[in-house]
Amino acid sequence: MELVTLKIFNTEIEAEMLKIFLETNGIETFVFGNILANTYNLFNTTSGGVQLKVAENDFEKASEMMTDFYGSQA
Repeated sequence: MELVTLKIFNTEIEAEMLKIFLETNGIETFVFGNILANTYNLFNTTSGGVQLKVAENDFEKASEMMTDFYGSQA
């Protein structure tokens, strides 16, 4: 299974919120990165942030669902 980055977050909590939403709707997700690394990397511009990844096959559906998720958060 090829994983692709759906979104990069500043914190793990933000990534976990979207992860829960997507997984509740049947899309398996993976979070790479953590809070401690991001705290240390606040001053390091090379940090990749906290990455939320999905299977390449689920990317389009996950993108649409992410738009719905953030639309409902406004």
